[in-house]
Amino acid sequence: MIKNRGIYLEELINRTNIFYQNNNIAFIEKRYLPIKIIKKINDNIILGKLIDKSLVDYSGIYQGKHIEFEAKETNKKYFNIRQILTHQFKYLIKANKLGAKTFIIIYFSYFDEFYLVNLDVIEKWIINKQKNKIPYEYIKDNCSNLDIEYPGIINYIKKI
Repeated sequence: MIKNRGIYLEELINRTNIFYQNNNIAFIEKRYLPIKIIKKINDNIILGKLIDKSLVDYSGIYQGKHIEFEAKETNKKYFNIRQILTHQFKYLIKANKLGAKTFIIIYFSYFDEFYLVNLDVIEKWIINKQKNKIPYEYIKDNCSNLDIEYPGIINYIKKI
């Protein structure tokens, strides 16, 4: 298992979102876990309690459209749908039905490739295949590849 899984992808997305904000392209923010601090142990360590389920990783607005998405990373030759928590998947479905742009950005570290996967691709896979693992080839053939661009961003906006 990868240590700090998802940190590389999230760092790129956070850098991209700052670029979008600085250039008035979009306003998208990272959501953080709802934690209640119980006790401060020292300057670097706190004791906390999760007070609610987390929503999806990112939300914001682009050209008048609401955006909700998750960021996931895998070191396998497939993406396991179980990486998306049930309440997060339901949240994305609701947001999608109400007109939001909903998707998942997946980083396949094995191939060093990023993909923007629209929610409907995952829903179709679940309905038609009844399997939890979506092969890399299926994602590659049915989703948008994202490249790292200068200045170190993955310009996902142009793919939605």
